[in-house]
Amino acid sequence: MDKASRGEGRGGGIRSGTIDDSATVTKTEAPGDGVSSSRLESKERAELDYWTGLSRELTRGCSTAEERRRRLLDVCWEKTYPRYKESLYLDDDSFRGQRVLDVGCGPHGGLIGFRDCRAFGADHLIPQYRALGYPLEDHGIRYAQAKSEALPYPDGSFDTVVCVNALDHVDDLERTFHEIARVLARGGTFLAQINFHPAPTPTEPHCFTHAQILTLSAGHGLGLRRVRYQGFVEEAGEHRYFYELVKDLMALRIREHEI
Repeated sequence: MDKASRGEGRGGGIRSGTIDDSATVTKTEAPGDGVSSSRLESKERAELDYWTGLSRELTRGCSTAEERRRRLLDVCWEKTYPRYKESLYLDDDSFRGQRVLDVGCGPHGGLIGFRDCRAFGADHLIPQYRALGYPLEDHGIRYAQAKSEALPYPDGSFDTVVCVNALDHVDDLERTFHEIARVLARGGTFLAQINFHPAPTPTEPHCFTHAQILTLSAGHGLGLRRVRYQGFVEEAGEHRYFYELVKDLMALRIREHEI
């Protein structure tokens, strides 16, 4: 994997929208056209079962709530934050002066360590993460309970949107890309690590192709600046790619064999 750092030319000042910086949880409902309610309920149960099991595994041996809190916070700093930097080619100062949104953020605070930025996270399971004991209040991130298909922010609110191993989990790809493009300021950047699976699963219903990603992006005014193959994960049976997309940038035509 290419571990080149990122960060040049990514200063703030391109936002057109305004957002409430308070750390309150906001619930939004995404329409469910074309997706059965039973399938969505089954998917949400499976996702919650995963995070419940992971919480128990990570806090095994902890005898108090404070020990569990510290253990889960350590995971953010020691595993998730370094993974975000490596997967998205970032450094500690890559978002300086920016407003940054993590879509499908999960409970492990991937934006926790980026300096001098306003970090936001959107995930429909935020209340459940809190109930499981994940210390979201210690992340310095403003979380909102929201699906990717209905983000609770004004148009042009963010300089950067990130998404790490989450696009394959969403319910509606078309609406998700629409919302990501909508909340990005003109010239804003969408950074994504995307997993390509051989077959759908209950929690990962989408099997991507490069052409599909380009079509979805271009259809919502997101031009491709860069794409990198990050390797095959044997235990998961998936290929991983990094995409850097820019709002209103003329799309580059890149053939499959070039990545």
